[in-house]
Amino acid sequence: MPDTSLLDSFLNESTCSDGDVVEVVNGGVIVEKEDMVSKKKYNVLQVPVKCNGRELTFQPNSDAVEVLSKKYGKNSDAWKGVKFKVKQYPKTSFGTIKTAILPVILL
Repeated sequence: MPDTSLLDSFLNESTCSDGDVVEVVNGGVIVEKEDMVSKKKYNVLQVPVKCNGRELTFQPNSDAVEVLSKKYGKNSDAWKGVKFKVKQYPKTSFGTIKTAILPVILL
């Protein structure tokens, strides 16, 4: 039976589980997005990562950016090669509760 999680290209609750190890491939890019309801524009960081043998895009929320920035600096290019474990947790975003990913830094 086909694994439908293979259709998703982002690191999320469908493509990873708690405790999975993720490696940052490079610093990524900042992308401008627009909220579908309010039409408000905002920026997000999209970082290429490897998880479970797959190349995915990690779009870290502010909590995840804070964890990585505190340890490795605000320039995400310095995150290349960083490995972390996945910790999933509920997070409210734009009025909706979603499952977010918090990096647990590996030493």
